[in-house]
Amino acid sequence: METENAQYFNGVNGQIELSFSKIDITRKGVKSFLCHGFDGTKTIFLRKLTAIQFKEAGNVTNGYIQFIFPGSIEDKGGLFSAAKDENTVMFTKAQQPEFEKLKEHIIMKMDF
Repeated sequence: METENAQYFNGVNGQIELSFSKIDITRKGVKSFLCHGFDGTKTIFLRKLTAIQFKEAGNVTNGYIQFIFPGSIEDKGGLFSAAKDENTVMFTKAQQPEFEKLKEHIIMKMDF
């Protein structure tokens, strides 16, 4: 979904809003609550990003996108650990094309 100033991406355990200079991760829904409780919106400024970790969804498992920046802890625990990470949003195989677009948009914004 896209508006004039922002793009929205709905994942399994969170929603991402990409605007000109930042990423907002919000948690809505039962699956988000089970993994993250009552977490508020997490804002990550694009100028602070150092890397993006992207795992493709499989036929049985979800994929995820993780944002890495100074002070964040890069999760190397795999899919189950990623589900609990506050800088990670999981997606299904059907949602993956949208998250691939998200990744490319972020890379283009970072590469200026």
